[in-house]
Amino acid sequence: MRTMTALVAGLVLAVALAGCSRPSGAAAAADAMGATTLNSIQFSGSGTSYAFGQAYTPGGAWPRFEVKTYAAAVDYQTPAMRLEMVRAQGEHPPKGGGGQPYARDQRTIQVVSGTQAWSEGGAQPAPNPAAVNDRLRQIWLTPHGVVKAALAGGAPATGNVFTFKAGDRDVTVTLNEENLVERVEYLIANPVVGDVPVEVTYSDYAEFGDIRFPRRIVETQDGFETLDLTIGDVQPNAAVSLAVPANVASAPAPAAAPMATIEKVGDGLWSLNAAGTRSLAVEFADHIAILEGPTSDARSKAVNEVVRKTVPSKPIRYVVNTHAHYDHAGGLRQYVAEGITVITHESNKAFLEQAWARPRTVEPDPAEASGQPTIETVADKRVLSDRTRTVELYHLPNHQHHTGQLIAYLPKERILMYGDAYNPPAGDEIRTPDRGPEFATQMVQTVQALKLNPERIAPVHGRVVPYRNLLMAFDLDTQVSAAINR
Repeated sequence: MRTMTALVAGLVLAVALAGCSRPSGAAAAADAMGATTLNSIQFSGSGTSYAFGQAYTPGGAWPRFEVKTYAAAVDYQTPAMRLEMVRAQGEHPPKGGGGQPYARDQRTIQVVSGTQAWSEGGAQPAPNPAAVNDRLRQIWLTPHGVVKAALAGGAPATGNVFTFKAGDRDVTVTLNEENLVERVEYLIANPVVGDVPVEVTYSDYAEFGDIRFPRRIVETQDGFETLDLTIGDVQPNAAVSLAVPANVASAPAPAAAPMATIEKVGDGLWSLNAAGTRSLAVEFADHIAILEGPTSDARSKAVNEVVRKTVPSKPIRYVVNTHAHYDHAGGLRQYVAEGITVITHESNKAFLEQAWARPRTVEPDPAEASGQPTIETVADKRVLSDRTRTVELYHLPNHQHHTGQLIAYLPKERILMYGDAYNPPAGDEIRTPDRGPEFATQMVQTVQALKLNPERIAPVHGRVVPYRNLLMAFDLDTQVSAAINR
């Protein structure tokens, strides 16, 4: 009798529950995670990060770094966020980009507060006005941030999948069976590969005070991991105050388009500086060749306009790409749109063609109506030459920075142009103590093997300086002595 009574009671309860609508959607997530009363949070951990767009091989996985410290402080009310990360060398030996090889740990501190963004760690805060939107978006992509943003945006109150706007991006959120944020997905734009899917997964939730927070955070971009964190400490409603520094508040708004400056470094030879990177414009008898089209299409457009004003009688016929890292190939599509031939190493060709065929819905595409790009390749060596000028292009075999890396040498002017190895610092300083010598040493060894005789270097990430500066920066004593005694 007692068993039958319990069974009947259980059936009545089940029917009653079936007649009620269980809370779900963002509102249910807010209850399950404690988001409603959460105004700020600090969390920290460690793990690994990966440098997006800096693969060792074209189309390969991003290079790995050790994250010794990852500490975030978020104020959901202002909104504001401070992210401090300490990275160490993760690839042994170093392979790929991302600023490696590291000679010592690298600390970055990125902050956003309201409509202002800046970086810390230098003599004074450095304004980053162009980074405001991306950093604000990161606030609303945190586990509790997506819930708050979804509720504020009127996301549907039912279902375990909902969508909201974070700035100008559509963000899709998936909840697990406990109504905890499990997966966040959205698109970003990249000038090389177009639309890039980003996925952040949150797992292994635990209770921290009145909230639940994931102890594992994994992010992928374009299918490859960019971040894998284990969270060790979480402080809900911590005191987070991120006042905007005076010099940041008074900083001018970012320019609508990059500004390009031009400096003559030889007869018919100019260094072009725009958006923090440099190219060389080389004048031939009836055309111009640009050595490197980095950063963005907007930068390439600005650079090309300056070149055409300087040499109005000659068309730009070629752009030489040193390698397929996204910061170095980011401006190539503008050249494609203008019908200019791209020259790159043969191993980069298929990757660039595949990348340029991908969807581009997030941002406008300057090369949309231009058809297939014209790409010519270099195997071991190629010479661009006429009666006025010679430019020698060499592949760097077995170079650890990128498998498809080229250097350019102008024998008459004795100028060596390259993408990455040594970035001359500003002022009179020569050494770069944060960076190891491996990549520079490999390039110098190739220069010696080819019996080149450079007097100056023209790096993409730095101004034109004497070749001996590169040698002195890494204590390559034999090469320094040889350079000085020439």
